Amino acid sequence: MKTEFTIGKVLRPRGIKGVVKIETYSDNTARLTGLRTLNVGGTHYRVENASSEGVFLYVKLSGIDTPEGAETLRGKDVKVARTELPPPPDGRYYIADLLCCDVFAGGERVGELVDVLQYGSADVYVVRTAEGSVSFPALKETVKEIDTENGVIRLDGRMFERTAVYNS
Repeated sequence: MKTEFTIGKVLRPRGIKGVVKIETYSDNTARLTGLRTLNVGGTHYRVENASSEGVFLYVKLSGIDTPEGAETLRGKDVKVARTELPPPPDGRYYIADLLCCDVFAGGERVGELVDVLQYGSADVYVVRTAEGSVSFPALKETVKEIDTENGVIRLDGRMFERTAVYNS
């Protein structure tokens, strides 16, 4: 399992005290306001204060005290150690833990999960196959087991065949 996750990207400074605006990749940005340390562009910073608005996180980092200092972080990836994050709720997973899992349908290996597309109604899993790729909605009727420890996702074979879209 990954020990560090990319949680967003610095967009721009906010205000005059060195606060940075971060676009997050989280569906629940509020849970990120309690982080103590962030890795921004390869440098670790202590978080002095954080607040969220929608998908945005506003963070005051130790040592970044001016808009000019915050500007130097624009465009940089923001990472956090797994130990800083709360565990996902039961039945939910960090996307980073799902990527690279082997996907099986009806006992046959389909391929490797390479992307999770997030839509309002359901996530869509994208699997790289020997012939190209296949996409399917990640519905509880289709996804029977997710074992991130062993890197395996097991699907109901009949439901998979009914919902899969093959791309070459």
